[in-house]
Amino acid sequence: MKLRVFLISLLTLFVFNSSWAFQEKSAAKDSAKVVPDSLIYWKNGGRFNLNVQQVGLTNWAAGGESSVAIGAAVEGFVNYEKGETVWENKAKIGYGIIRNGDSKNRFEKTDDQVAFTSKYSQKFSEKVLMTSALNFKTQMDEGVKIEKIPNSTDTRRRLISDFMAPGYLQASLGLTYRDEKGFSSTLSPFTGRFTFVLNDTLSKQGAFGVDPGEPVRSEAGISLTGGIKKDIMENVKLQTNFNLFSNYEKFPNTVVNIEAGLNLKVNNFIQSNISSQLIYDDDVVVTRSDGSRGRDVQVKNVINVGFTLGF
Repeated sequence: MKLRVFLISLLTLFVFNSSWAFQEKSAAKDSAKVVPDSLIYWKNGGRFNLNVQQVGLTNWAAGGESSVAIGAAVEGFVNYEKGETVWENKAKIGYGIIRNGDSKNRFEKTDDQVAFTSKYSQKFSEKVLMTSALNFKTQMDEGVKIEKIPNSTDTRRRLISDFMAPGYLQASLGLTYRDEKGFSSTLSPFTGRFTFVLNDTLSKQGAFGVDPGEPVRSEAGISLTGGIKKDIMENVKLQTNFNLFSNYEKFPNTVVNIEAGLNLKVNNFIQSNISSQLIYDDDVVVTRSDGSRGRDVQVKNVINVGFTLGF
């Protein structure tokens, strides 16, 4: 628990403190004049989202259940570009819960993510760069699967994930192509991927591809990462990210992680976010909606409308 709190606090402080520090530094240095964008080497920003939904039903003839849902996310970036050097950093922490029915029922998790990416590049040209990158992902809370007990009408809660179970750390070295339209892609033939399962119960089960009883699995392979960030119309932004990794021992079997999101801005404080994520990992066994277990495509779709604070 202490490690979990430390990690979350570290990432949050990194985003906020770096953002404010660089803003203050730029303001102090250039208070007497307006500096052109071409001379601003540090760029930073972020946003905080809060979404709340409550449905209350009493003697409602049409049926249904009352519910309470709360979700929040904070994300930010700190980038540096000067001469031949480019350094990009971004972090995101998100968490959401929902409770259906009355107060006797539990809150269940709907979103849980901690992500941090850092890329350092040297330019061959404005469009082609040599890049070393570090990508880390995990979650904050336990994840459970509610399933039926065989030959019974009762259900049970089975632990399927936890903090750093899984945790993913990917380090890579390769070539990046980027253009002025917001597209970038990095091909890294030298990529190390580490899967952490630090929960003893899940580790003993060999969850997420680790050997039973082992807390870490290491792989060497090739990766293709990148994304698109584009204004498709006024107040509507599209952002996609992809991460493809193939272990050389299992090539061409590929771990696929694709995210796409639309940000629709109503005003400076109210925004709507529509996002989808698709994951396929041949080493991850999932429990399907019909109760069967096996390897399958994982899909998450989220629509949020709520309060947003930019910084």
